[in-house]
Amino acid sequence: MSDKIINNNGFLRILSSIILISIALFGIFMNDKFLIFSLCVIVFLATYEWVVITEDLNTQILKYTKSIFNVIIFMLSLLSFQFSLIFFIIIFLINLFSKNLSRVNKLFVLLGPVYLCLPFIFLYEIRHLNNGLDIILWFLLIVWSTDTFSYICGKNFGGKKLCPSLSPNKTWSGFIFGILLAILISIICCYIKEYSLLNGLIFGLILAVFTQFGDLFESWVKRKHSIKDSGKFLPGHGGVLDRLDGLMLSSLILYIGYIFYV
Repeated sequence: MSDKIINNNGFLRILSSIILISIALFGIFMNDKFLIFSLCVIVFLATYEWVVITEDLNTQILKYTKSIFNVIIFMLSLLSFQFSLIFFIIIFLINLFSKNLSRVNKLFVLLGPVYLCLPFIFLYEIRHLNNGLDIILWFLLIVWSTDTFSYICGKNFGGKKLCPSLSPNKTWSGFIFGILLAILISIICCYIKEYSLLNGLIFGLILAVFTQFGDLFESWVKRKHSIKDSGKFLPGHGGVLDRLDGLMLSSLILYIGYIFYV
């Protein structure tokens, strides 16, 4: 019976991954309006899950309102960084002086708009560079391969736990093999597109490592609030944040690396 549940969960995980990847690729290749709409939906869903995890709000209206505010910050950032900064400062001050939040929860609430908006702002800007499409596809392949191979290798090889206090299912074998296979895919992509193989190795390694760190960071946030999954929106994965956790941190590293390297 347990094997059947595991198999069903694995099937749902693969199926939802295929659907997510298809939607992501469709958004990347389609026109700008569809891309912005897709990113707004992701920011809304991710913010909703973050609010549910980090804040004890009694009504759905407040949860939806905070999620919409984050979408507004994201959209304003695409139009004008100054406007979004003003809007963010207002929300920051409201939360900072709120008496309904503990000191620990204030930290997570204040971190939310930055953590949930910046990654997609960076990816949107990179997409509009001359070689932006190549960079985004390469980046997503690294993130997805790191996450996928870490899960598969960890399940099959097992071994010593990576950080049992944060994520009891993650192992060193999954961590190492996930990174190695992501590096291999990065090098293959660079070879096909005739980019530097050395850069493919270095940046593939850095992004794969930070993808794993992003996963561990979200696990820490969930453990801090005694929650296993960020949500139930994606069958086999949990919530949107459960699927995008590796991307959130690694996209920041991608943007910083691109600025300093180029």
